[in-house]
Amino acid sequence: MQFVWKYIDDLMGKGVEVFVILKLLFFTLANLIPLALPIAVLFSSIMTMGNLAESNELTSMKSSGMSLFKVMKPMLILVVFLSFGTFYFSNYVLPIANLKQRTLIYDLQSKDPTFAISEGVFNKLNDTSIKVDRKDENTGELFGLLIYEKSGKIVKAEKGELLKSEDEQLLFLKLSNGSMYENGKLDFNAKAKYPYRKSFFKETIVKFDMSGFSLQKSDEDLFKREYQMMNYKQLGIAIDSFALSNDSINQSFQSSLVSQTVIYNPEALAPFEEVLLEDKANKNLNIPKKTTSIFYMDSLSTADLNSALTTTQNKIRAKKDYITMSRQLRGMREESLSEYKTEWHRKFSLSFALIVLFFIGAPLGAIIKKGGLGAPLIFAVLFFLMYYIISITGENMIESKSMTPIVGMWMSSLILSPIGLFLTYKAANDSALFDIEVYKRMVKKIIRK
Repeated sequence: MQFVWKYIDDLMGKGVEVFVILKLLFFTLANLIPLALPIAVLFSSIMTMGNLAESNELTSMKSSGMSLFKVMKPMLILVVFLSFGTFYFSNYVLPIANLKQRTLIYDLQSKDPTFAISEGVFNKLNDTSIKVDRKDENTGELFGLLIYEKSGKIVKAEKGELLKSEDEQLLFLKLSNGSMYENGKLDFNAKAKYPYRKSFFKETIVKFDMSGFSLQKSDEDLFKREYQMMNYKQLGIAIDSFALSNDSINQSFQSSLVSQTVIYNPEALAPFEEVLLEDKANKNLNIPKKTTSIFYMDSLSTADLNSALTTTQNKIRAKKDYITMSRQLRGMREESLSEYKTEWHRKFSLSFALIVLFFIGAPLGAIIKKGGLGAPLIFAVLFFLMYYIISITGENMIESKSMTPIVGMWMSSLILSPIGLFLTYKAANDSALFDIEVYKRMVKKIIRK
């Protein structure tokens, strides 16, 4: 629903077929699977182990010598296979779905609104406005037409009929019994009495281009270089290319800055240093004649001094603009590189997160000893919200450049892994972690002391 309302302006009023909308929603569902899998694994593992514990089957297994890890082994194998399947899906299927979705959205955004005639109002068609007094719903005939064109031409007709070409690229408006008014070229030399031309017709046809009203299929190659449409190998190649390009551009900027700034360029100062050494030995040496790049301001006239200062100010402003532009371009390149790195780590972090959430859900179900849709659902939602909030926070911190992509994308797994190990340890030792009576007895014992 969030996706539908986001693109409602691109779908409404364009005569889009139901099949096209369903196709777009189908491609959109692919992006929801990575969001649904973590809570699915978390909820199912809590409910499964909770059912075993609630029916005392888990107790029977442990009393027969089976450890908690042996009980969890079949589910763990399933989750590992699911984790590999998730990586395959996010690496191969999801980029294709994103490419199809992006291309289809672009086509829908490029499609013009469907042209429909309404009575008593002006209907916009390209650069023409059409108004009809009455419309016959059965035959489709139009009565009392008034047409305004952008060129200034006005057409009136008693009756009209809309016709389409075979390829539906052209729309013909067949008019009967009407008149046409056109603005004539004003000639002030000739004493023209009326600056417009009026003509009458019994039948005429007005043609409109309808190519923009049909859904055009764009070339998918236009979007293949975006990071959402790549697998991890393509992302790795793109990251290396970005890194090499950034290094080359930064080195070029540094060398350009040094070569154009005298105080940073040793070659520009070398003649000046030699002159200073010679000047110590011979005080009558004329320095300006020995070097053309360095001179004393005292030797300049007022006009030359003002000209030199103006030139210097202009060069400083140009250099400042050059540095500002280079900084902005560098920020854009680093932002693009960060997006590609984030997407690369996302391919692996999601698969690992499923295993981490399983080691939270399965021990938690064994501890709370509740199955069904009650307590397991509450705990699953709480831990999923924790996982989701940490993940979104990491991505936002990557966008704000306050965290590197590797830390931001793996932050949720790094935080939840110790919790999973702790719950697994407690469940393996039959700890009453969520037993309220245990805490009540502990509080009473503290109060007595």
